[in-house]
Amino acid sequence: MVSKTTPDKCTHCGSADIYQDEDVLDTWFSSWLWPFSTFGWPFEKSKIKNQKSKSELDYFYPTSVLVTAQEIIFFWVARMIVAGMEFMKKIPFKDVYIHGTVRDDTGTKMSKSLNNTIDPQEIIDAYGTDALRFSIISITAVGQDVFLNKSKFEMGRNFANKIWNASRFLLMNIEEGTPRAMDKKALAIEDRWILSHLERLIADVTLNLDSYKFNEAALKLYDFFWHKFCDWYLELVKPVIVGRTQGIEHRSQKMGVALHVLDVSMRLLHPIIPFITEEIWQKLPRLVKGESIMASEWPKADKGFIDAKAEKAFTPLLKLITSIRNIRAEMNIPHSKKITIVVRTKDKPLAKSIEENAAHIKSLAGVASLDIPDIGVKRPAHCAYSAFGDIELFIPLEGVIDVYIEKKRLNKRVDELKAEKERSGGRLKDKSFLNRAPGEVVAAAKEREKELGLLIEKLESSLRFLE
Repeated sequence: MVSKTTPDKCTHCGSADIYQDEDVLDTWFSSWLWPFSTFGWPFEKSKIKNQKSKSELDYFYPTSVLVTAQEIIFFWVARMIVAGMEFMKKIPFKDVYIHGTVRDDTGTKMSKSLNNTIDPQEIIDAYGTDALRFSIISITAVGQDVFLNKSKFEMGRNFANKIWNASRFLLMNIEEGTPRAMDKKALAIEDRWILSHLERLIADVTLNLDSYKFNEAALKLYDFFWHKFCDWYLELVKPVIVGRTQGIEHRSQKMGVALHVLDVSMRLLHPIIPFITEEIWQKLPRLVKGESIMASEWPKADKGFIDAKAEKAFTPLLKLITSIRNIRAEMNIPHSKKITIVVRTKDKPLAKSIEENAAHIKSLAGVASLDIPDIGVKRPAHCAYSAFGDIELFIPLEGVIDVYIEKKRLNKRVDELKAEKERSGGRLKDKSFLNRAPGEVVAAAKEREKELGLLIEKLESSLRFLE
């Protein structure tokens, strides 16, 4: 029954033996009070009751952030703010993080009643806890719904395996006394390149976490560790680390850089992947005994390691290696078969950089000899061709592969580029696009059309050369 005043008797049975149930409160009304009522509020002033809870309330209220779903912003979030301002004279939190709804492949909200949920324990048993955490975080953008199925967790599993295997390689090759400190003056271009990207990563991930962009932080960590660190840096320095080339001092320097990158990467990854990172970090040298990665200092970016020149100089080398690998794959040239490459460029500093890093190119691309002729020297006969930036790459094919296949590949690529150029030209002729699109977008479209024209011209020239 409902009454504004305390009733004398029950309006239904007439009994005077009645009392208000002290445990019943409207669900959403009780939720208003949650931020402070959990600490025992209101307190009895006369007896100073619940002094411990009062001190906890003073410490924890107001808090910093509330994580919730969008459908209860009014029912819960707004009411907590109103209640906090009314009773505590302070709002209960500064930020509200609105997460999306988890849905199945059909777009239906996951629900136990619909029996379309995924049991987290099954995923943990199959893929691991770290894999589950990373997968969910990496596909969950702020405010956007998540379309989830079991295959989505394979990404996290593969990444966790990559982290473990790369770390195991380094830890297995550590020798007693391997230095962690790095001599900046002795850093090679590949060292400066990876350390520069590492410092940018620290700044980006820190900013992403501070602004609750957890998926962006996860994806940047994924790209850096898997592609830049494992696929490039570790592959480049592996011969040195396993002791096949150069001296002990050089090896120690490479190990110092690699271990530094591993250390920082584990600390950046720890909030997302806590278990593997803790296990690996405990095995790193010169670690304070008994200290957990949870208690370690969060990495701070050091602008002194950001090296734009090294990044700019090293990137064309990676593109060159990638281009050689792509041609080998397309032409089915086995990696065991060493090839000759010819590189032409008008950029003299770039040519010098390629020459200085020829050992890396030969090692990672299966190259026996590398020639950098003057720009006026004629192209070699019957060769595969690729062009990017200021670099032209030629791979002589006589005795290596069927020239007919290469001609077919180039013709296909020319057709693709011509189709793209036609689409680009159509946009640039569209007055609606020219009038409405931002100036930088129009400028980029014009630049791309010009670039396509040059690429088509080079490829058609190569086709004529293969005749």
